[in-house]
Amino acid sequence: MDRLKDLLVEDEEFESKQPDGESFTEETEVEVYAFSIEEALKTAADALKTSIANLQYEVLERGSPGFLGIGKKPFKYLVRATGRAEGLSLTPETIKRELVEPQFAVDKDGSFRILVKKEGIFIKVDPPQGKGKKINLQTIQHQLMLKDIAKYDENVVKQEVERPSSRYKKIGEYTPSQYDSHFQLQISPDEMKAYVTMTKPEKYGRVVDTEEVFAALKAKNVTYGIKKDAIENAIENELFNIPIVVAEGDMPVDGKDAQIKYHFKTSTDEVKFEVAEDGSVDFHKLDLIQSVVVGQVLATKIPSEKGKAGRTITGKIIPARDGKDVKLNFGNNTHLSPDGMQVISDINGQVIFKNNKIQVEPVYEVSGDVDLTTGDINFPGNVIIYGNVNDTFKVYSGANIEIKGNIGKASVVAEGNIIVRQGIQGKDEARIVSAGDVYAKFIERANVKAEGYVVVTEVILHSNVESKKKIICQGGKRSQIAGGRVRALYEINAKYLGAEAYTETILEAGIDPEAEDKIMEIHKRKEVIQKEWPEITQELSNLTMMLGRGALPPDMQEKYNLLTLKNNELRQEMTALDEQLKSLQEYLDTLGKDAKISASKTVYPGVKIKIKNDALAIKSEYKFVTFYREGGLVKIAPYEKSKEMEEKIKGLTKTRNI
Repeated sequence: MDRLKDLLVEDEEFESKQPDGESFTEETEVEVYAFSIEEALKTAADALKTSIANLQYEVLERGSPGFLGIGKKPFKYLVRATGRAEGLSLTPETIKRELVEPQFAVDKDGSFRILVKKEGIFIKVDPPQGKGKKINLQTIQHQLMLKDIAKYDENVVKQEVERPSSRYKKIGEYTPSQYDSHFQLQISPDEMKAYVTMTKPEKYGRVVDTEEVFAALKAKNVTYGIKKDAIENAIENELFNIPIVVAEGDMPVDGKDAQIKYHFKTSTDEVKFEVAEDGSVDFHKLDLIQSVVVGQVLATKIPSEKGKAGRTITGKIIPARDGKDVKLNFGNNTHLSPDGMQVISDINGQVIFKNNKIQVEPVYEVSGDVDLTTGDINFPGNVIIYGNVNDTFKVYSGANIEIKGNIGKASVVAEGNIIVRQGIQGKDEARIVSAGDVYAKFIERANVKAEGYVVVTEVILHSNVESKKKIICQGGKRSQIAGGRVRALYEINAKYLGAEAYTETILEAGIDPEAEDKIMEIHKRKEVIQKEWPEITQELSNLTMMLGRGALPPDMQEKYNLLTLKNNELRQEMTALDEQLKSLQEYLDTLGKDAKISASKTVYPGVKIKIKNDALAIKSEYKFVTFYREGGLVKIAPYEKSKEMEEKIKGLTKTRNI
């Protein structure tokens, strides 16, 4: 169908270029083999150098689709190019309808149609398809008689019956009569539509002509939205006694108002719970915080649109309303883009919609505990928690965290400092990680790691604490470190080290805990390789000996290849591990030259002192002492106060605003 439409368009363009009154009087013909009428007409039009509209065709031999493509046979057509005077000037709609034919014929009787127009009386005879019957002359003559058409060219009728052309042929002249079709034109009160209703012609009456409809529309000042195709279709398809829309205006379209698209939730009334496969609800993931970063687009204004004016079929303009603008309201820590169409964040923080303005708060505040009502917290800015961080919950901050209460068996991670106004009761599972300093009143059974200082006023009990700077436990009544493992790069300083009960307490200074842990991991991996490697080398050696005596069976050869590959991988890995060990050891050798461990009150037996690689087990009490390293030994000197101690203790005890 698409191909046929293209041909029809070409036909219309061709006709439009012909001078008025020009016709093709010389008749030529060509035989064409094709699998469809569309293909045949296109081929013939090219060969005869004319338009499809000027062609007549006849099926000389019928084709066959074959069976599954076998025995496929094309149709044989006789196609003629003829003058227009012999045929009826048809509309594209008529041509389209008359040329559409299935690719392969089905059984169908022949048919005919009598059409009366101003140009005259026309007949079109279609041949039968497949095993269908031909139209006989008597049937056509009987129909002409019923229409009271007495004067017509019998020779043309006979010729069409004998050799149906499927084209309209003129057989007589039109005479105006009372039996002609008439039409009524109606225009809607709002002048947006025009309707035509045609009566059915009787006997030899003619159908309405398109020019008559156009003239009637013009008389009623209908100049816009005329539906030419609808008029032609109604006439060609004899749509009688049905109101047909022949002209339609355009309704005005109001412009859309400007809108603001928010890239965050403007309301937190609805909490979305994350449901696991077993149906349980994860109260840790409540998604209550809407975090943003510097430069993030928070809202975008979709501009208003101009309205599109309408037009009546009589040409009157109907005005349309333009869309209304809307203002982008922005508040603290945000700004408008240069074009005024976006609100952008100036800082990392929490975006909120407050007082009809978009703003970003640098601090996220929790008025109570971090629990089922808040879920886990993940925020790029500062976080202040006025209650506790309860067991199993997580808090992350891209800046600092201040907790007015306690930390339980929870995870608290900050890219800045962590301040705990009370303490940490970790139950051996708390995980506190800070890229800055950690401040707390006490640490009990917790795992604490800081890039900066760890400052505690009361006690560090049975905990693993690491610092890449200093660990200070001073400023409280007890200020004691007892149990667990405490490691710092430069210094450990407390009132009491160990306990009267001789509790084992491991204190290490002059080392980088992270580097030490990495060295331990490397040694463990080397042990695994050293256990695995001999077995591989032995098996590879056996296969190599077999290979020396001749080719290996396919399965053995594959095993040999795999073992060779594995052997090379292990060798390369061992080399890389040794290089890492050497690099880490060289790094550690540069550290801790002035490292020390001090007690301003008492050091109890059970404490194990280690400064760099040198160790000392405390077997008796020492008071007011500092341990340092010299000449490969751990030595004891009078107590030395930490230089930063007072400043750091003040940082914990005074009120801080993060």
